[in-house]
Amino acid sequence: MAELVRAFNNTGIERFRDYLAGLRDKTRSEPPTELLADPGHTAELPVDVLIERRDFSHRLALGEYLCEILAPLRAEETDRNKGLWAWLSLFLFNQVCPAGPDGARRPGQDHRHIPDFGYRNWHRHLLYGPYQVYRRHGNEAILLLLGPAHIASRVYHEIAGRQDLIANRGVVEAAAMLYLARDRLAPKPGSQVSTASGGSIRRFVRVLQQLDVNYDIYGMSGADILSLLPIEFDQWSKDS
Repeated sequence: MAELVRAFNNTGIERFRDYLAGLRDKTRSEPPTELLADPGHTAELPVDVLIERRDFSHRLALGEYLCEILAPLRAEETDRNKGLWAWLSLFLFNQVCPAGPDGARRPGQDHRHIPDFGYRNWHRHLLYGPYQVYRRHGNEAILLLLGPAHIASRVYHEIAGRQDLIANRGVVEAAAMLYLARDRLAPKPGSQVSTASGGSIRRFVRVLQQLDVNYDIYGMSGADILSLLPIEFDQWSKDS
């Protein structure tokens, strides 16, 4: 059943923060969903926005859905609205912080659920990040937004964590050309290793930073960017 989206006020945010802290202290309490419609902890939005609880097959579908339902809002009503994104996180908590086989929920750091809009952490919010990436790149962001709602991939962090790269459509296209196994809709095996070698995603980022000194990377298409990469990336561009 669809419900009206609201935004937490400061008190609501702190109550949610307390709940997350309790989970890290190994409590097993259920999400405090009673806060979602509580006028003492929330505020109405300027226009009515409806949301449903859904199971998302991957983060791309999540980002698409959030862009769809939040379309009636102006950018200044969604961007940097901490109360809105904290409310959405609690509403979709079973997606972004599911209980494990032992019944415990492991929320991680607060900025995964209550956004930190600084340039280092904005993308770590499990809803705001996919929303912004999908809003910028649509289905071209498929490589970055694979996987379940509560897990962000290494390739996502490597690209979305750098403002100059995530703003560049050609970079997003090139990464998908290199590392997306389209027949399985999954990253190619070995592409997300943590070492900056062998044409991995981390190596891709470092080479882009070097190329940006002499080339207008921002104005290039994905194919143009691939043409500049050293030979070590040839193995990844096959069957892409």
